[in-house]
Amino acid sequence: MAEVDAPGAATPEFGEHFDVVIVGAGIGGLACGALLAKEGASVIIIERHTKPGGFVTSYERKGYQFQVPSMIGGCGPGGDITRVIDHLGIRLDFERVEPLMRFVYPEHDITVPTDMEEYSEVLKESFQPQTANINDYFKTLASIGKSMDLRMLRRPLGFGSMMRGLAYPFTAPRMLSYMMTGATLDKMLDKHFTDEQIKTVVATPWPFLGSPPWELSALAMVGMLRSYADGAYVPVGGYQVFADAFAKAFTDAGGTLLLGHEVTSINAENGRVSEVETVPRSKVTCEAVVSDADSKRTLLRLLDRENFTGTFLEKQDELPVSMTGLVIHLGLGKEVGEEFAGGPLFFQPSYDEHEMLDEVSVKDRYPDPARIRWSIMFPSTIDRSSAPAGKTSMEIVVPSVPYNFMRRWGVEEGGVRGDAYNSIKEKYAEVAVDAVTRAFGGLISNVEAYDISTPITYERYTMAIDGCWYDSAQTGRQFGARRPGPKTPVKGLYMTGSKSVLGGGVYPSILSGVLAADSVTGGAMGELLGG
Repeated sequence: MAEVDAPGAATPEFGEHFDVVIVGAGIGGLACGALLAKEGASVIIIERHTKPGGFVTSYERKGYQFQVPSMIGGCGPGGDITRVIDHLGIRLDFERVEPLMRFVYPEHDITVPTDMEEYSEVLKESFQPQTANINDYFKTLASIGKSMDLRMLRRPLGFGSMMRGLAYPFTAPRMLSYMMTGATLDKMLDKHFTDEQIKTVVATPWPFLGSPPWELSALAMVGMLRSYADGAYVPVGGYQVFADAFAKAFTDAGGTLLLGHEVTSINAENGRVSEVETVPRSKVTCEAVVSDADSKRTLLRLLDRENFTGTFLEKQDELPVSMTGLVIHLGLGKEVGEEFAGGPLFFQPSYDEHEMLDEVSVKDRYPDPARIRWSIMFPSTIDRSSAPAGKTSMEIVVPSVPYNFMRRWGVEEGGVRGDAYNSIKEKYAEVAVDAVTRAFGGLISNVEAYDISTPITYERYTMAIDGCWYDSAQTGRQFGARRPGPKTPVKGLYMTGSKSVLGGGVYPSILSGVLAADSVTGGAMGELLGG
């Protein structure tokens, strides 16, 4: 990840007052800020970096544009994100991703289309004895997906949402059952399948959600698939263009975007937020604060602990966070074949997910490239602006690489990333390239540019605890209403971003911004949440 200079607002007068202060210019904070500013609120977004977007960014190396996110749902006609973009007057072009994904296993090579009915037929071709089970599984997905209603996550609930909530046990029994039990993806698959191979195959894209199948909420997987119901997309021009468009909508509506300032404390009086302090030295007063920063940092570091009970603090401290990993971006001075077009290709050398995760979780040696799972994607096959003509941008992702690998990647005292750090990350990148080359010999060649992101990169860039990708882990007991936000125990403090109710990713983070804006305004975003 790289930082680039971008103009920001002048530092506000010391003690200047705003209706709302938003901590962090991630995509959730930008969406929330733009919606609130459009409603006429005086809003300031304070961001420690020199450009907005957080994880929703892209950057250039030697003429290649490297993307940080992979793809977004909800951007088709009538989609959830489309409604937000249209409401804000944002003009963006998107390219559709097709196929959605590809899963490569020792005995299966499965191309996953966006359409779920087509996907079910693809699975039946590979697992014919499981046909009845596959049909039942996809009926369950459709039933739960149809029951997922953003309006039920509004805080406070409006009258309509309250009435829908009272009817929920009768209108959405399956959804309610999974919510109440906190069932994991593994448990869901056990209910539908007897074949261990198909269980592993169906669970393949769990890295998008940050936790392995035996920890991941079943509803998180259903929610992700639901977000792609009208297709998966990438923004033309890259993800920084996408983030910048939200930032422009915010400032055009009168919002103040303060870059290069880090929030150091959120102060409260009589149990209600009152002011925010930053470095370089600045202080603004406010009526409300929306945090798009890391959840543990927000609740355990930025606020005085006296604002919470000891039980609350202990629980927050112990809550698990999502995984992190290693990402290598490559610029290839050639074109690749059509078989690599579309969304991510997940390669798994085994059907034993525990075995692969155990191998990549080693901390005192480099893993065996023949035993780890990984994925690759070629953004320039979808959006040609990601690479020069006749060339290709590529990414390799190795999920669940430990934050404490080789004693925190050889980072020296004081956070110095010196020769040891560079040597360790380069050697790990070689392992990943070796793994890809074993499967697709000759694919990686004519390398003209590259960049390596480790867990330390993500920690430095976003201040995320342990460099995690998606903040709070989306476990069975830590999903939906069990996650923080949009409201919190502190009056006037709201949450948005990956830590919030909808979990990690671009699509959930934007909608979490809508939910936070809805709470701050007392329900003004109903139209964007389905009425």
